[in-house]
Amino acid sequence: MTRSVPSPTAERARAALRWAWRWPQGFMMLFVAVQLLLPLHYYLARLDSHDERFAWRMFSPTRMTTCSVAMTVDGQPVALGQEFHQAWIEIAQRGRRRVVEAMGARLCKKHAGKAVIARLECTPIVSRHSLGPPPPTMTRSAWLRGRPYYMGGFDLCTIPEL
Repeated sequence: MTRSVPSPTAERARAALRWAWRWPQGFMMLFVAVQLLLPLHYYLARLDSHDERFAWRMFSPTRMTTCSVAMTVDGQPVALGQEFHQAWIEIAQRGRRRVVEAMGARLCKKHAGKAVIARLECTPIVSRHSLGPPPPTMTRSAWLRGRPYYMGGFDLCTIPEL
């Protein structure tokens, strides 16, 4: 009894069919793995707690944190609206360090040799359950705000990271 040897093209066609059958399953497994592992970067490696992109924090109070941003060049206040795009300013007002650092780097490049200082005053949202009832002299929105905390206050040209 003689066996016929399959042709190379038939063998390639079978291999392509096997690959086409397994590819969607492998893609789905890889996609789910990326969706589960990518947010770990926020918890394990990211230094900026205000940057919640790709994190598992859909309803996080961190997103509601508001910051006031003030920048000075050699002690003179900078009009942020004239120097930067409104999108940069809005993201900086969320407390995103990298954006404020990039704004400082841009001002350092524009005003070489001068001190560029950025100050952020951030006010978080706190749980109303931990506060008790609001005092009668305070508005509800002010009552839900936590104690402010500060970032910056040094020359971004010599120390470029907040």
